[in-house]
Amino acid sequence: MNTDLAAGEFQAMTGLSTKALRLYAERSIVIPARVDPNSGYRYYAREQLKQGLTVDLLRRAQVPLAELAGAAEFSFDTWRESVQLRRLVEDFYLDVAEKISAFDPAEFVAHSADAPAVDWVGVIIDLDIPEDPEGRLETFTELSVDTPAVERAFGGALDELAIGPASVAWTAVPDTGGRSVNGQMLLARPAPARRGAALGRADLEFIEHRVHAETGQSITAVTGTLPRRIEVTFTAAVLCEPTPVDEAAEGYLHLLAFENHLARHGHTALRPTARMVTQSGTMFGGTTPVGTFDIRPQ
Repeated sequence: MNTDLAAGEFQAMTGLSTKALRLYAERSIVIPARVDPNSGYRYYAREQLKQGLTVDLLRRAQVPLAELAGAAEFSFDTWRESVQLRRLVEDFYLDVAEKISAFDPAEFVAHSADAPAVDWVGVIIDLDIPEDPEGRLETFTELSVDTPAVERAFGGALDELAIGPASVAWTAVPDTGGRSVNGQMLLARPAPARRGAALGRADLEFIEHRVHAETGQSITAVTGTLPRRIEVTFTAAVLCEPTPVDEAAEGYLHLLAFENHLARHGHTALRPTARMVTQSGTMFGGTTPVGTFDIRPQ
């Protein structure tokens, strides 16, 4: 006696829809035990009920289809850890968003200073930061090792090009033809002309090859000029020990404070975002970088 379940019975018992069963069959997640060659009707073995119920509940738990092909060997502990991490990240960003939504320009003090034009040389680093929390965490961990290594190799290349240690360095979003490029980071430092000549294409290629040879990282070496400008930084009106949420929100709050500053004083920004500037000549292991906005002198 054949005790297989017709597709309709299997649907009623598992909660899976016709559309879901067809999709799961295509993805080899829940495959019919047999298909009638004449009618095309699908049948499922009663032993598949556990798999069908498990898959339905895992989908309700927002488990992606890609994780369901091996539902029989699904690691609930691993997935719970992943869910807990996502919840921690979501809660953290909710706290940051709440702080941003409560922005009050009166809570920040602006500091302005004239700055002369400066020629610079830098390297553009591709960040390739994924959207998923686990991937972002892994990428940031790798960057915390790779980026200082790139900076060291970059500095070594500049030493060989007779550009000595700098007293200042900065990072910024690269600006190509007036267009900011997200997903990349510019790591830069001043580059005074050597013997009256600026760095050329051969020098930039030397930097690229040196960094790649020492770190395995492919970067793009570039040069530019920061024009004469007014540098604007912000501090909190009331100083207190920052929390991790405060630190994560700081850049966003300073951006809002800068926009407010521009509107109140009628200034024009040289670039829409801040440069992270350190006065120690290194972004890693030196003085704490400070968000610095550049304004066109009036």
